[in-house]
Amino acid sequence: MSPRRRPARLLSLLAFRDEMRFLPGYFANVVAESDGVVALDDGSTDGSAEYVMGRPEVLELIRQPVQEPHHWDDARNHRLLVEAARRHRPDWLLGLDADERLEHGFRARAESEIDRARREGYSAYAVWLREVWGSPTTIRIDGIWGRKRHARMFVSRDDHEFHEQRLHCHWAPLNGRLADGSFPPADLIIYHLRMRYAEDRIARRDRYNRLDPDREMQAIGYDYLTDETGIELASIDPARSYRPIPA
Repeated sequence: MSPRRRPARLLSLLAFRDEMRFLPGYFANVVAESDGVVALDDGSTDGSAEYVMGRPEVLELIRQPVQEPHHWDDARNHRLLVEAARRHRPDWLLGLDADERLEHGFRARAESEIDRARREGYSAYAVWLREVWGSPTTIRIDGIWGRKRHARMFVSRDDHEFHEQRLHCHWAPLNGRLADGSFPPADLIIYHLRMRYAEDRIARRDRYNRLDPDREMQAIGYDYLTDETGIELASIDPARSYRPIPA
């Protein structure tokens, strides 16, 4: 009988700016599902950096200066975080934003997917992204909303090929893709809380239309974020929900 392997060392990567609204819930959620957090503060002024600095789960905090106007750069932040995380000897890494939550039991399911990756030769996964809508236990599932996957979980590797795109770039390395250019799918769920309220959806649409007016970084554009044509909602399966559930 072969010896049982040790659990993979899984670290979460967090880039944030002015996220005190979401950070306490983020840490309450992620503490049980990963082995630590490597974080980057992109010029917060609301106390977010100080809060994150005080969290025992945080292995390292990178601080960027305050910029006015602020210029968000996903590619730069991802590179800084992945390179910093390597110093903490992870096996796998997981990109997770402050307004996102892992399903309860994510870690156990992730271990099964990591075992599958070893068997199949995978080094990255695209996971389900579920948009919380209205109620904290309701998600939108019609059309594109029921098909969203993001390449978030991946092996820590020295030859990580970064996706050099300022917005909406992959966390996972491009050299972790399959021959058809896609990432292998994993049955793991991340819930996105910032789509719950209409005012947040409007603000998100307007922000991205301002940052990417010609849709160079997302061909579908951003008006769909507030389009409720044909909307279909579903209750989250209690067995695959997230914790803590916000009020």
